[in-house]
Amino acid sequence: MGTDYSKRIGTLLPSSSTASEYGDGTYIIDKINNANFIDEPFPHLEIKDFLPPDVFTAIVNDDQIHFSAVNDTNTLYNKLIENGWRIQQFPGCSTSWNEYIQYIQRKLHDKSYSGGDTGITFRLKSYNNPVIQKLLHFMNSYEFYTTLINKFKISRSADMVSAIQKNLTGYEISPHPDIRQKALNINKDNDDIDAQNCHTHLLEFKPEYKHIEDGWAKNTNAERPWVPWEKCNIRKTINTNNTMVMFMPNSKPASLHAIKLDYNHLEYQRTQIYGNLIYKQETNSQALSEINVL
Repeated sequence: MGTDYSKRIGTLLPSSSTASEYGDGTYIIDKINNANFIDEPFPHLEIKDFLPPDVFTAIVNDDQIHFSAVNDTNTLYNKLIENGWRIQQFPGCSTSWNEYIQYIQRKLHDKSYSGGDTGITFRLKSYNNPVIQKLLHFMNSYEFYTTLINKFKISRSADMVSAIQKNLTGYEISPHPDIRQKALNINKDNDDIDAQNCHTHLLEFKPEYKHIEDGWAKNTNAERPWVPWEKCNIRKTINTNNTMVMFMPNSKPASLHAIKLDYNHLEYQRTQIYGNLIYKQETNSQALSEINVL
């Protein structure tokens, strides 16, 4: 008898939200169910043409998401706020606009400068376009959730979040396999900037650092830290638009992924559909482990 995941659901929409209510839901579910796992550099799904063409076109042409180039970063901030974007707490990022502006000003005078949490992330909090609203409604639904947990064979209780985000220049996350509390990582780039260095890299340890995986696999109570870029080789860059990558965080082979943005965000901004499944906190001493969607 299968697991009744309706009893495990976290912060999701009601189970009445189905693919039949969102016409393109069946297309997306079929894409996930029919996708084959790729083993290198670690097990993951890479689903091209993830969104139906009409939905993808609606997103890239929407003036709440894509707007005209601006002359300076403060004008960009005002434009984002006017269009419903808000600063989002996120790894590798500051939540202070003033701190971020200081980084930008220093970067203008010293191209080699890279501080700590020097990036900044914005999340779209409201959707003017009903096509986009329905898409995000579906991607936070019970049916989308169960599609993912069945595909990745996840049995622990988890919360889900899907949203549209923008990362401005300076955003960097060094190679890392993700925290143990993360069940699944989902990322899909929306901007037509395939040739730009604005995308996620999948990596593997260089041979002389492979032993780090053994330590992570053995010490399941310890978090897995970010590691220096120079200890890794980039094996794949997800640089094709409308491509969704999903994977479970793992220690061996390590699900290493990373990004480093250094681009002119006045002309365009790296925009993506972002999603995660996060395990609920255990009430006993059981160690956190297992899965990620990118």
